[in-house]
Amino acid sequence: MLADFALLPAAQPISLPDLTPVVVSEVIDDHEHTHVLSRFGDSSWDLTPYFEQSNVPESMKTIVWPQGLPSSLLLDTKTALYVWFKEGRPGYQTAIARTIFVAAVNAGPILRWLVQQGVTAFADIKPLHLSVYRQLCKEDDLRPRGIKSRLEIVNLAWVFRDHLHSPPGQYPWGEMPFAAYCGLMGHELRSSARQGVGKTPVIPRDVQSELFLHCERLFEQAENLFRKRDAGSLGPSTEPMRDLRDACLYLLSITSGMRNEEVIGVEVGAGRRELRGGVEYCWVSSVEHKTGKGRVDYMVPPMTLKVIEVLERYSAPLRATLRGEIQALEASLAGIKNPADGMGLVKRLKQARADCQRLFLGVIYGKYNQITALSGVATRVAMLRLARNAGQDWKLSPHQCRRTYARMFVESRMGRQALVFLKWQFKHSSISMSQLYAANPDQDPALFEDMLAEYFDIKRDLLESWSSPDQRLSGGAGRKILEMRASAIPDRERLVVNTAMQINIRATGHGWCIAQDAGCGGAGLYENTRCVDCKNSVIDAEHFAVWQGIHDQHREMLALDDLGPVVNARIRRDLALSASVIADFGVHIDSGTAAIQSTEGSPK
Repeated sequence: MLADFALLPAAQPISLPDLTPVVVSEVIDDHEHTHVLSRFGDSSWDLTPYFEQSNVPESMKTIVWPQGLPSSLLLDTKTALYVWFKEGRPGYQTAIARTIFVAAVNAGPILRWLVQQGVTAFADIKPLHLSVYRQLCKEDDLRPRGIKSRLEIVNLAWVFRDHLHSPPGQYPWGEMPFAAYCGLMGHELRSSARQGVGKTPVIPRDVQSELFLHCERLFEQAENLFRKRDAGSLGPSTEPMRDLRDACLYLLSITSGMRNEEVIGVEVGAGRRELRGGVEYCWVSSVEHKTGKGRVDYMVPPMTLKVIEVLERYSAPLRATLRGEIQALEASLAGIKNPADGMGLVKRLKQARADCQRLFLGVIYGKYNQITALSGVATRVAMLRLARNAGQDWKLSPHQCRRTYARMFVESRMGRQALVFLKWQFKHSSISMSQLYAANPDQDPALFEDMLAEYFDIKRDLLESWSSPDQRLSGGAGRKILEMRASAIPDRERLVVNTAMQINIRATGHGWCIAQDAGCGGAGLYENTRCVDCKNSVIDAEHFAVWQGIHDQHREMLALDDLGPVVNARIRRDLALSASVIADFGVHIDSGTAAIQSTEGSPK
């Protein structure tokens, strides 16, 4: 069996003046022959041996170093990235291959710009250079994280200055930390919880509905498509089969919360059922690479296991062809006398063996019609195609599915939407995150961190809207917030962030409850007017229409003449309470008819 791609031995020198001959990557074949893929001095570094993710295309595994750079600048750039890759920053683990590739790509623009300014080495860089380049990035609408990515190579040159021939002569960022220089706030740096990020859009519910219906229609055709394919009248990679695969890609992504690399890494037999306490749980397993957890399980609804079954049937002919290619490659390598002549075949054999059990397979036409697992680029194209075929203008992408999954869980737990999602997905409409995680210790912990981050984002967005001067509020806590707005707050954004990290917010259907203890014990869920003056209640514009409906219902009941004096008194009390909420939004209530008359237009 082909040995794993060899890692560079730790004993190889790093600080020697001449790193040119040092091996960056190599591969070992079945006969223990070593094939060097890249050396330090090469014009490109093939990092294929270090990539385990199934969705990374070949073009994103090789660093092509910029041409036309001064030799000193290029040498020190390569050295800084190489040391980061092999030794890591002080006190941190070594960088992974994808990080090195992205850093090298991001280094290109600033290095070329510096050369245009007459810079030939990192030692020539002045604070003015960096300040001007940062401003240019801002003018190009780069966010702070994008600016940080562009300037990263300069920071690395400083961090690893002892290994460089011509390092920066002084700390590049003045009296500021590097992240702060790029414009990142403290809460944006908490990568463990990824708080305050939330830039990925959530798929709108109406779009989700149309996508699901479209996928359902494709699934209804699956059996007929397989019959045609097996009869030889439909090719395994034709458009109808591709569309079916696209539907499976979306459904597996949106119902599992997997990252794209984990979805593409799903293999034959990944789905299973498990009976506990009379309840059947469904799981799909894949390998999680980002945090290094390894093989993890994802709880899914029963429908997702049907998706796996369809994928297994879809990929069967492609996997059979792949097994045939593996046999042919093994035979070709066995007949090669000079091991150096087989380097390309060894690389392809490794890739084919890694993909032969995977379900999301496609054909790269024009490259010997090679069958490989779908790349990240191919899955993005597939998602856009799926949305277009479903009649949607939404720019659907794989990473939106994970955030949408987390958002659906959090909003269901908060009570912001129906609990049917929790019941369908997790078997229990009242399941907590701790219960969910305890259901299986082999689940992906990063997914739960994403859920917590999503909860933080929702709370932060709510608090930001409540603190806005033009946002009308009602409820006991809402009126307190209105009073607070009159006070001068030096850093309102930081206050919102810190509050969002500590506060609990739950939806009641007619407002928000911020009780940090038992509060009313949930009585306000069933008696909505209890929330009008409750110290833990915030009613915002999102619920204005609900209170209009509550008011109208009480007006209708007041017109009934057979309810008795006690009930009528209760109706009048609740009518007055609902009227007070509506009045808080600038809408007048006619005391004679109890009818709603707007005096200031729609509430904000």
